[in-house]
Amino acid sequence: MPLLSCSVSSASSSTTIAAGTDGYKYIGCYNETTAALSGTGGSGTRALYGGINEVLPGVMTVEKCLGFCKGGMENKGYRFAGLEYSRECWCASQLFSLSSKVADAECNLPCDGDESQVCGGNLRISVYDLEGDVDSVAAGGKSTRLVLELVLVVGGTVFARLLW
Repeated sequence: MPLLSCSVSSASSSTTIAAGTDGYKYIGCYNETTAALSGTGGSGTRALYGGINEVLPGVMTVEKCLGFCKGGMENKGYRFAGLEYSRECWCASQLFSLSSKVADAECNLPCDGDESQVCGGNLRISVYDLEGDVDSVAAGGKSTRLVLELVLVVGGTVFARLLW
C-alpha cells in the first residue's frame, strides 16, 4: 500500500516597510490607477504623475528612490516618492486622488537591491511623503503646506480629483 505524506509550512517574511529617509515618511500602500490602459478599468493616470521616474533592476532600494526624488525639481525635492514592482521609482508633486490607500500587505514585493525592504507590488505603490519644505527642514525651520484640491464634475459624476 502506498504511503502518502503531506506537510504544510509557512515561511515568515523578513521583508519590512522602511519608515523613510531624507525627510520622507511612509504614508501607505496605494493602488495604481493605470489599469484603464490595459482595459481592466481605472483612470489611465498614474497614482504619482507629472514627475520623473527611474527603473533600476537588481539594485533598487527605498533609500535610492527617496534620494532620487529628493534631488528632483532642481534639488527642491518632489513631494511624493513611490516604489513599485521591486525596481521602479516614481516621483511627483501630486498623488492622484482616485488612487486609494490599500492594506500595507498588498505592497508585498521585496526591493531588487535589498530584499529586506518592500518596494511596492503588482499595481501597488509604496508611497512616501516629503515632510515639509526641503529648504525649511534643512534650515531647521517649520513649514506650512497649503493643499489645493481640483475636482472635475460633469453631470454629477466625479471624473478627476487632483491634489497639490
